[in-house]
Formats: sequence, structure tokens, C-alpha cells
Amino acid sequence: MFACAHWGAVGEFAASRHGVITRKQAAALDLSRNVIARLKSSGHLVEPVPRVLVVVGSVDSWYQRLTVATQASNAAGVVGFRSAAALHHFDGFATHDVDLVVATWRSTLASIATLHVGPMEPCDITAIDGFRCTGVARTLCDVAAVASLGASREAFESMWRGGHSLVWIRQTAERLHRPGQRGTGVILDLLDEAEDNRRPTGSTLELQLESCLGDVADLVRQFEIRDAHGAFVARADFAVPDVRVAIEAHSRRFHFGKAAEESDEAREHAMTREGWEVIYVGSGQLKNPSRVRANMLAIIERRRADLGLEFRSCAS
Repeated sequence: MFACAHWGAVGEFAASRHGVITRKQAAALDLSRNVIARLKSSGHLVEPVPRVLVVVGSVDSWYQRLTVATQASNAAGVVGFRSAAALHHFDGFATHDVDLVVATWRSTLASIATLHVGPMEPCDITAIDGFRCTGVARTLCDVAAVASLGASREAFESMWRGGHSLVWIRQTAERLHRPGQRGTGVILDLLDEAEDNRRPTGSTLELQLESCLGDVADLVRQFEIRDAHGAFVARADFAVPDVRVAIEAHSRRFHFGKAAEESDEAREHAMTREGWEVIYVGSGQLKNPSRVRANMLAIIERRRADLGLEFRSCAS
């Protein structure tokens, strides 16, 4: 079986594009129609869609399928929706969908990708790993139209956590929004929530924990604990400040090993010295969210009683 490396300039070109080359690109590298025909008949090349060739033996991957789709669109398609979310590394979006945004429907493309027909402004297009795709803000608005609210919130939080401008995301959502439009409406609602929360969650696990505790009264995310002199002690994932309960999303990924354990112990001791009770919740516990919420409510009310505070419902 031929490897890309055995084909000289043509092989190098295809290898740099996940084993994909168009007939036009091959011709520019002096690979004639007759040679292409022989390579196809001998099983060294396949043509999954007209004018796009794939080297047999190259890695059959999501990136290859995405390359075939974008090359088949002849630059008319832009990677969008779930595929763009995967390229941008949105939390919760994996590399298995092939989504293109196109100006007009094309049956050839529909056989290899999910098409989304609509206008595309130049300001909403960027490039990642050699693919023309929608930018972060436009992609958030698009995926929110097809994903669940939970998945949309997870993606939004991961981009906020990564430092992307909420002002820019809002400007994009407002520019694209039309009455009754779901995707932009979801993002605008999440932006309003972000103004109240002021800080993003630190991880997807924290976001899952927050979904269990979201209606607990006076819950604050990313709360800074300080001592009597105002010096910083620790930042709790979540806190109910009036009863000094800190709730931590505990992941083995970030809290495994001697150094991590010693750091966690020192941090917990510092919070305890300031009168805080620290509760850890792991991913296994979050498989039963109703139990997690019930336990937290019970702990908060017990702390309220211990501190001699007036009893009240912990749910807002």
C-alpha cells in the first residue's frame, strides 16, 4: 500500500491535509488525470465525493472527514455548529460531528456533512488548524440552537473561563438575534446570569455541582474567604457566607498525589481556622443530585442552628 511519503510533493501536500487532496490541487502538482485514474483503479486513491481524493492507508479520522467536506464545498462552506465547537475545544463537544454552514443547499455536501443554510458575515469567521470556521461567539450562538440548555451552559462557561470577552459575545448575540430565535436567546440569558455570578465556574464538575445547588439561598460561586484583617485565605468553589459553609467540587484529576493532598489539607485547615466548614462533593456523588442537594440543605440548616441564627428555608 502506498504511503503519502512515497509520492513526492503530492504526498507531502496530502499528508499535511490528513491524506486529502483535490483534483485541482493534484493537477497543480503535475498529477495528471490519467495517473489519478490508475491510482484509483489500483486502490491507492478513493474519491468519496467528486473532485476530492483521499489517499488509501491515511488515517481515517474526524479531521480527515472534515477536510473532505470543506474541500468539497470549494471554500463555500464554513465549519460551524458542533464541529466548530469541537475545534474551539468547548467543554462537552467531541470530534465526531461534521457540520458546515453554507449559503445555499448542496446535495453533494449533504451526503457527507450536516448542512446549516444561512448567511455568514466575515467578522464571524476565523481559522483553526487550517479550517475556516465560525468564531467563538458565533459558534456559541449556533450550538445553543441545537444543544440542550445544560450543554450550552457548559460550553459558555468553558469559553468564559478561558478568558473570552463577554462584551464581545453579547455584541455578537445581539447582532444575530431575531425574535423567537432560540440559540441567541439562550446565550443572552446566560450572559445575564454571568453578570449576576460575576465569575465563571472553575471546571465542568463545578458546573454540575452548581446545577444541584442552584436554588440554595445565598449561594455564591468562587467566594473569597478572608481573615479578620482582610488577608486572603482561600477561594471556595461555592459558599453560603452567613453560615460559613464552603462547598468544594472534588476531582481526582486535580487533587491526586501527595503534593496535591498536602496543599488541600493546608487550605482546608486555613479555612477551618476562620470558622468555615468545608464540604467536598465528588463526581460519584453527583450521580445522585437530589441526595447531594438534600445533604447540603441539612448541613446548612444545622450550621444555622449551631451558630444560633434564625431558622429559614435554604431554598430561594
